[in-house]
Amino acid sequence: MASLAANLMPPPPADELDIPAHSSGRILTIDDVESDTLRQIIALWRRLRGGRRFPTREAIAPRDFGRLLRHVTLLRVLDGGADYEFRIVGDVQVQAYGEDFRTMRLTEVGLTHPKFADGMKIFYEGVRMGRDPFGYRGWIGRDMPDTKFSYHELAFFPLGPGSETVDHVLVAGIYVSRGEFPIE
Repeated sequence: MASLAANLMPPPPADELDIPAHSSGRILTIDDVESDTLRQIIALWRRLRGGRRFPTREAIAPRDFGRLLRHVTLLRVLDGGADYEFRIVGDVQVQAYGEDFRTMRLTEVGLTHPKFADGMKIFYEGVRMGRDPFGYRGWIGRDMPDTKFSYHELAFFPLGPGSETVDHVLVAGIYVSRGEFPIE
């Protein structure tokens, strides 16, 4: 399966400073995530869910993540998915996106970053409605010139009170910096 996923991924640029013309990415199963950082967060999520389909928000405490918290964003689902509120935004996320969205709603972010908000809403809704975790990895091309990273891998996780209701979405990500923008 991993070799099939590798064949479907666009090839990386020959030179890591060579940015592709167009952004591209791929949805992954959680088991196909490659980042060691994200694999540690996946293991934590699995441990905290116990025998449930997914853990409750109350089962997840920021201290559980330790140094990994800097890679995490936690969103609260509002009005059955009509909007999402950023509750926790780790510093790696802030560096990657150039803003701290904490306490903002996705619709507010969409006022200044409509493409970003529309894209993220698709992922958040995928987790909320599908009720299963998944990954995503991709290259950011020259079609998104203001982005601070050229490659990223993300994992999206449902949290909720029962197996049918997702009331929070947990997102974890790693980013490869584009040129002069360090993401550490």
